[in-house]
Amino acid sequence: MSESYYILTMKKLVLTIGIALISCVISIAQHAELMMFSGEIKVEKLEKDEVYKKLSSWQQEYMPKETIVESDRGAGEIKGTSYLIYNSNVHAASEVTKGFILFDFKFVAVEDGFRYQITNFRHEGKIRFHTILMTPSFPYKINAVEKPWYDLVWKDIRTQITQQTPKMVASVKDVIEKAALLAKNESEEKDTLLSQIGN
Repeated sequence: MSESYYILTMKKLVLTIGIALISCVISIAQHAELMMFSGEIKVEKLEKDEVYKKLSSWQQEYMPKETIVESDRGAGEIKGTSYLIYNSNVHAASEVTKGFILFDFKFVAVEDGFRYQITNFRHEGKIRFHTILMTPSFPYKINAVEKPWYDLVWKDIRTQITQQTPKMVASVKDVIEKAALLAKNESEEKDTLLSQIGN
């Protein structure tokens, strides 16, 4: 066997192993369970277009100005990518993990309410923790010595997502419910006035 043939064979072997490893990582990513918050909020006396306008106003006021947004008033959809600011509660090396948690969101206005989905959380910092999954410990390959620290930070990131995301949903829910209550009161006042005129 010539030396050149041996080198070529080894290169092909390394390439094949590399492709297999990449495929394995992609497969894991595709089948891993993402953190996701979803649901439907129901109110009374609020038409779909009014819900959409309130969702749009809330998004512009509540979310950072760097938020990427796609809106479709006809479909009642507001979706895009935004972020949470992340400051680590794990004091060891907190400066290298401080950064942002990106996430994708989708709000859909319907008659008397809206549906929401918030998912695909990704940590960005000097040291990145990548896509945040449902696993309780850091799921990506890392040096065994560093694993305990990565697990602590991973847990803290997931905790902050779990704390902050429901607050976001509660904020938009509050806006929609107040608008629905106002619409209901106006409707009742109108009915009362018409009843008085009729009498």
